[in-house]
Amino acid sequence: MQMEIITRHFTLSEEQRELIEAAVEKLERFSPRPVREFKMTITHEAGRFFSDSVLHLKSHDFRAKGEAMEPEFAVNEMVENLRAQLTKFKGKISGKQRGEQGGLGRAMVGGEILDAAPEAAPEGFVLRDMDLAAAKEAFRPGEMPFLIFRNTETDRIGVVYQRENGDVGHMESQND
Repeated sequence: MQMEIITRHFTLSEEQRELIEAAVEKLERFSPRPVREFKMTITHEAGRFFSDSVLHLKSHDFRAKGEAMEPEFAVNEMVENLRAQLTKFKGKISGKQRGEQGGLGRAMVGGEILDAAPEAAPEGFVLRDMDLAAAKEAFRPGEMPFLIFRNTETDRIGVVYQRENGDVGHMESQND
């Protein structure tokens, strides 16, 4: 990783510089891709230290700031902000690599994700085969937000749900 630390209106001691570099290098553990470049500016104004940084990955840039009475604390605040951004980004990348795109077959009920894959499904969740009439009959508005089923007439995944006007709506996946 190429690292550049710029100071304004003060000078970092060698010990402070080493502590800051070590803290920044730990960020690589949270990155899903190699860190190409890291630029940080630490400014001393009116008795406070302000750190401002940009972390460059292959196709993404992350920016963070920190403020404190000591340069190390300002950098620590900035590093924590970058760590949180990288962790969130890594989770998104990992989810995409695992094929978690959402859509039919995945449903969120009461804050829990239900998945049509048997190994990930909670006990009792089964993608049932039924025709549209049976699905509409099995759907109980108020008890469940929607019902996902495999339509035996079209061999597609279907969803039955309650519309705002109270009617029962229906949509199906497209076979491409």
